Amino acid sequence: MAALRDRYAYELFEISKENGSLERDLEHAILVRDTLTGTEALSFLTRQNVPEPAKRQLLHKAFKDRISWHLMGFMYRMVKDKREQMILPVIKRYIELINRQMGKVEAEVVSAKELSPRQIETIRKVLEKKTDMKVEIKAGVNPDVIGGFYVIMDGRIFDGTVRNDLRNMKARLKRSAVQ
Repeated sequence: MAALRDRYAYELFEISKENGSLERDLEHAILVRDTLTGTEALSFLTRQNVPEPAKRQLLHKAFKDRISWHLMGFMYRMVKDKREQMILPVIKRYIELINRQMGKVEAEVVSAKELSPRQIETIRKVLEKKTDMKVEIKAGVNPDVIGGFYVIMDGRIFDGTVRNDLRNMKARLKRSAVQ
């Protein structure tokens, strides 16, 4: 599935590049991602018992005159080919490709409680220094995080949570007990 996702995303990226519309298409792709993420719309699109015309109508109402023709065409094609579950993964990968081309990367920072703007800015600066790219941070809260935070960026997780520290400490203690 990853290879197919990447192929679709790369084709969309090439079209955007040829059209010279990377920035505009990035905005459109983010709109699609944010509209479909965690909504009933995505659930509706992926239901097998919903007829294709109803799915196309939903996409038409949600995005008509709001996104580029090739993004709309891609989503229509996924519906026609019964690959609706691919829409969001492809769009996310497409966003990553455009961001990379523009020297940007997205990072999700998750903590136990809401981070202050100053804390987010500090994290952004550290990540920008490590990656030599402009970092766009999306902050989230997860009460299951005991303390600290973790960062998801470029498919990698940087875990600075208390739970991870305790897990590492336990592993070190086990290793030292064996010796």
